[in-house]
Amino acid sequence: MPTIKFAHITDCHLGSWRSSRLRGLNLKAFEQAIQTSLSEKVDFILITGDFFDVNVPDLDPVKRAVEVLKSVRDQGVDVYLIYGSHDFSPNAVSMIDILHSAGLFIKPTENEVVEEKLRLKFVTDKKTGAKIVGLSGRAKNLDVPYYEIIDTPSLEAEPGFKIFLMHAPIAEVTPEALSFGEGVPISSLPKGFGYYGGGHLHKRLEYTTAEGGKIVYPGPLFGATFTDLEETARGEQRGFYIVTFAGGKLETRFVEVKVADIVYKTIDAENKTAKQTEAQLNSTIDELDPSGKVVLVKITGSLSAGKRSDIDFSKAERSLVSRGVLTQFISRSGLTSHETAELKVVGQTKEEIEFRVLKERIAKFSIDPTVKDLKVREALQAKFVSTKGEQTARSLLRTLKIEKLDNETVADFNSRVMSDSQPYLDPGNLGES
Repeated sequence: MPTIKFAHITDCHLGSWRSSRLRGLNLKAFEQAIQTSLSEKVDFILITGDFFDVNVPDLDPVKRAVEVLKSVRDQGVDVYLIYGSHDFSPNAVSMIDILHSAGLFIKPTENEVVEEKLRLKFVTDKKTGAKIVGLSGRAKNLDVPYYEIIDTPSLEAEPGFKIFLMHAPIAEVTPEALSFGEGVPISSLPKGFGYYGGGHLHKRLEYTTAEGGKIVYPGPLFGATFTDLEETARGEQRGFYIVTFAGGKLETRFVEVKVADIVYKTIDAENKTAKQTEAQLNSTIDELDPSGKVVLVKITGSLSAGKRSDIDFSKAERSLVSRGVLTQFISRSGLTSHETAELKVVGQTKEEIEFRVLKERIAKFSIDPTVKDLKVREALQAKFVSTKGEQTARSLLRTLKIEKLDNETVADFNSRVMSDSQPYLDPGNLGES
């Protein structure tokens, strides 16, 4: 078999961020990754989900994505792409469907159910003979049932160099802090594949299976949340992988993508007055060189006197802008005062707070004793109690956070939210997108 060389990119989240500058940096990271892949003369490119940040994104990032994908195709390089949880919609046409119909990439997720088993069908890369198969990601916690019914023997019997694409965390590979109960057991994966390309986790991870195959999560190209940028500022590299298979040996190489310097500062306001905290904020800002950089400032703690509204955050923001900052965030969600002390903050990040609050509330949930139908009680138990209840609640919360698009009517938005929420409440939904 000839040498096989490919790029593995994931979690582009094109269209994310309200800030136009951050949206632009995110798109620039994608363009840079593609350009580097082409300059490396890869045979093909893998994208393992969350290509867009929502299933029907704004048209500006779509237009540029189409231009980039078309240029890749015109240079004779195939792109193999699977859905991610952000791309997925159970009842609506996704932008991914439209781009796929236009022939801009190949979706190696064709399958059929045979005797209650999910039989996945390989796509053979014309240039190299590599055999590629994948399972698209769905919204949180809907992945596991599919992995449980994969017809692994048929996949394992296929000869040649094989690649499995997925957008789900593998339990044995994923740190507990990142899993949130979503992990798929490694035993669900077919054995004998040379490369398992993962997506979804916003953390770079590598793992070697017992058979010698590589499980690789590149992490996001840029990031889609404040936490992503915070981790980048702390030293987490962002980028993608170049993978080479030659002489029976697989080599992976991480390629960093850096489109902006990110500066991150923290301010501890514990037992300080609002006036003291404002002075420390301004002092911190004055010491920075923000020109051409993304600046993140996180303020936490409980004020001994005064309120958050007593602090002039806009003064610090104006100072940054006047000195050429690319864009800035001053996070004060962790800042409290005596007036808000009764609102217990149970985490450092928004995601951590949400996870812990939901966990606490679900632990107190019980089924209404007036519900006597046994099947109904069993269905409620399976969806809303204990760990399953936490998973359902987090999935619904994430769906309800999706904002109305600029080109979307209120009626269409309401319909989309209802459609996207339905799978979490319907235990019988098992369709491939």
